[in-house]
Parts: sequence; C-alpha cells; structure tokens
Amino acid sequence: MKRIILVLSLVLGINMIYAQTSKEINFDQYSKKIEKSNAEIQDPKKSLKDATWFSRAELMMDIYDAQILRAITVNVTTQTFKILIGTPLAQSQEVIDGVAVDKFEMERVNFYFVDGKLEKWEVTKPLLSNPLDLALESIKKVVEIDVNAKKTKKVQENLIKLKGFYISEGSNYYTLKNFKEAFNNFRNVIEIGQMPQLNHKDTVIFYYAGLSAQLAGDFENAIKYYDKAIELNFTSEGTAYFYAFDACKSLNKVDDGVKYLEEGLMKFPKNTNILFSLIQYYVDKGEDPAKVLTYIDKALTQEPNNATLHFAKGTVYDKLNDSEEAVKSYEKAIEIDANFFDAYYNLGAVYFNNGVKLVDEANKVPAKDYEKYEAIMAKANIEFKKALPYMVKAYEINNTSKESIEALKNIYFRFRSESDEMNNKFQEYNEKLKNM
Repeated sequence: MKRIILVLSLVLGINMIYAQTSKEINFDQYSKKIEKSNAEIQDPKKSLKDATWFSRAELMMDIYDAQILRAITVNVTTQTFKILIGTPLAQSQEVIDGVAVDKFEMERVNFYFVDGKLEKWEVTKPLLSNPLDLALESIKKVVEIDVNAKKTKKVQENLIKLKGFYISEGSNYYTLKNFKEAFNNFRNVIEIGQMPQLNHKDTVIFYYAGLSAQLAGDFENAIKYYDKAIELNFTSEGTAYFYAFDACKSLNKVDDGVKYLEEGLMKFPKNTNILFSLIQYYVDKGEDPAKVLTYIDKALTQEPNNATLHFAKGTVYDKLNDSEEAVKSYEKAIEIDANFFDAYYNLGAVYFNNGVKLVDEANKVPAKDYEKYEAIMAKANIEFKKALPYMVKAYEINNTSKESIEALKNIYFRFRSESDEMNNKFQEYNEKLKNM
C-alpha cells in the first residue's frame, strides 16, 4: 500500500514534528503520571476543573508521541533516526510485498524503513492502547466544562495537534494494511475538524476514510465518505466515483451505483476505470454499450473543443472494436491538443493491433496458399507502418513511456531487414527498453 502520511501532511498543511526527539524517555515516570491523572478525574472537585482535563489530554498526546520515541518526522532517515533516537537493539532486513525493508527493533517499538526513510512502525509494548482516544475524550470534557468558551484558543491548539497525530496514526495503520483502524483514525480526524472550535473540512481525509473503510470491507461507510469527498470536490481524478460504484457493487446494489459512473464519466472522461465499468454495466444489463457515447456527446455539446472528451469517445469505439470511428476521435483529440500523449499512443495502438489481427489471420492460411498469406501480410505491414509515426510522436512527448518504447522496438524489429536505418532504430529502442 502506498504510504500516505506525506501526502496528507502536505495537503492539510500539518507539521508532523511535534516534539523534540530524545534518546531517553522515562516510561516509569509516565506510568506514575497516568495513575495521577486517573485519580484526578475520579476526584469530585478536580474532575470539574478544565485544567484537569487539559492536563490529561496533553499527557495522553505526549504518551502517544513517547511510545514511538518521538519519531514522527515525515520521511525521517535511518541516519537521522540513529542520531536523534538512538541505535536499535537489533537491526535486520526483510522483504515485504517484494520490497526490501530495514527493521529497527527498539525496546517498545519496531520501525520499518524503505529506501532509508521511515515507512511505518509497530508499538510492541504500549503504555496505553488508545492514548489519542483518551486525549479526544478529555478535550471534549474541557469543552463541556468551559461553557463560556474562555479556553477556545487553547482547545483549538490541542485539537490541531491531536488531529495531526490521528492523521499519522491512520496513515501508519493504512501502511500496515490494518484498514479498520486506519478508518477509525481518519474518522476521528473528520470529527475533530467538524467541531465548532475548528470548523474545518479536511476534504482529502473523507476520501481516505472511504478508501480505508472499503478496504476493510465496510462498504456502507465507504460510500458515505466517498459521497462527502465528491461533494467537497476531492475525487482523486475521478477515482472516488469508481470506488463508490465498486462499493455499491460489493453490496449487490450495482443499479444504485451506476449513477457514480455516469456522473464521473461526465467530469473525468479520461478515467478508464469509470469508462470501462460503465460499458461493462450496459453489457451485463443486456443493453447497447454504445449508450456510453450518449454521455460523452452530451458533454461535447458543452465543450466541443475538449480533447479529453474526444479521446474518451475514441476509447469507447476502441472498446467496441470500431477502429474507424476510434481513429476519427483520436485524430480530433490530437487536432485540439498537439501534445496529447494518450491520444497519439492509442491511435498508434489501433493501427498496431490491426496489424496483429492480420498477422494472426495470415498464420491461419494453409501453407499451400502462399500468395494469400503474402497478400494478408502485406496488409499487416501497411497497418504497422501507419502506427509508426504516432508511436514516434508519443515517445517524443513522453520518452519515459515503456509502452511506446516497446511498441517502437517491435515495429522496427519487423522492418529491420528493409534498411540500415530501420535496423539501427530497432537496436536503439531495444537498448532503451533494456535500460528502463
């Protein structure tokens, strides 16, 4: 799973360094502070003072920070970790999901680094299992006691700090693939933001709350939070629409979910997950999948010079095996946007795939019918050569595209015996592919 703590901290403008790092943390002293705080909130007089609950909230946040050795620094390096935190008791390397991970084992927590940067952590000996929840509970108690809102500023400061910790914890659980806990933490971030003392809508968090809920199998909540993300215009380039549909599908409510595809396609016609899912929906319903074109054409009446819409139209025709109409739409997209990589690549792919189909057809011709075989292969070569200039242009626009390089290598390989130039081009793109 993609690490999201950096993304969230940047989007929300939150500084993830909350406390000075230290090699020496007195956990016995923290245990005593916990006992003292527990006694104070049970005391009839002290429990009525906002100072008691402020102190408890700050203690709980400090304990959370201490449990991970005050190491919440975005992408802290192994070198910085050793300087500020200390040398690990044990150090090893593991391969997790095909990725090399350096594991640092400390007395109470294990840290995992990827490419020399902190990726995630696991608290092995917690002082408390839920210090952040206890902190939130304490701040709510302060608000309850402070009826005249005299401590609003201090409440705000504590809520902002707590929200940052919840983002960090949710992100960590997400990376650990504990999606249920990731969702719970992101939900708390949202709750804090909605408190009148902050009144802040964390748009990106609604999306990640939905995603975490979906990955945890909680599809009802997933849809609820995707709806809010969509309302707040954070859809991750339309992905929220596709995921909301997918969650509906998981609940056997595919007909309820198709609205997400229809709306998503209008706003994000380049999102192929939305496009192909809508086509498949119509196929499964026994309807004409070309119905998708209705939505694209409707959008084109509003934006006739939208290259992405013409590209999407070409993609639909491509999917429907109507290469002639696909070519027209891709060409229109290129006419509008001369640097539209996807349109150039797809247009080249139409001709390339036509060539492949003809080669397959030729290979089925009986060996005795040599002239027919040669005639079909000649047609195939025409298609491959039609693809060439579009693939070259696609590569010129994006020279890091492995797909376009591979296509060019295959085309030039096919014609390498025609001339030295073709052979040299084959060698050039073959070498580029090897070096990627």
